[in-house]
Amino acid sequence: MTSKLTLKLTSIKKNYDNKVLPILIDKACKLDVVSKQRALVVPKAHGIVLEVGVGSGLNAKFYNKQKVKRVIGVDPHLQPLARERFDNEGIELISQPLSAETLPLEDNSVDSIVMTFTLCSIPNPMQALREMRRVLKPAGTLYYAEHGLAPQPKLIGKIQQLITPAWKTVSGGCHLDRDIEQLIAQAGFEVSGQQRFTQGVNIVGYYYWGEASVAASKLG
Repeated sequence: MTSKLTLKLTSIKKNYDNKVLPILIDKACKLDVVSKQRALVVPKAHGIVLEVGVGSGLNAKFYNKQKVKRVIGVDPHLQPLARERFDNEGIELISQPLSAETLPLEDNSVDSIVMTFTLCSIPNPMQALREMRRVLKPAGTLYYAEHGLAPQPKLIGKIQQLITPAWKTVSGGCHLDRDIEQLIAQAGFEVSGQQRFTQGVNIVGYYYWGEASVAASKLG
């Protein structure tokens, strides 16, 4: 009986993760408040761009077509809609269903990296960020817009830490309690960014955005 129940629950979880969750994530990530954060950073990307967590291609409409040569998109849950959205914008997309933790790119091979609402769900964010640093050209830039741990008020941060174990099981591995700027800096980047609540004090509305370059001590 226990074995049958386990199989049933596993099947339900698999269907949810593969069929329901992608739709929910796409809808949530199209909200105006999220789109406004994308618009702050994505248009700055230039040259050969690596987009980490390209997903369903929601960033396509924010790229400056005159500045971007091509976009290399990686995502373990790559959606067919991504190519359609990039095609509609006239931007070349080279996509692979891979995680950023092991990038199939040469050292110093991309001009820009775009990372939006992605770092929260990468199983090993530090490894992924180190890979990004590896493939980014010395003069290149990482552009990011993420949500994460709210340092103030402390009560919100504690709630984020408390509910993250349950939250990530129903939200594709999303962690509410990651200090985004700290992670990027620890991976060897110099960070120039901002952070604040975007629509009142709530557990998912603390946003980080800005840009980062390879720290001088990591060059060479």
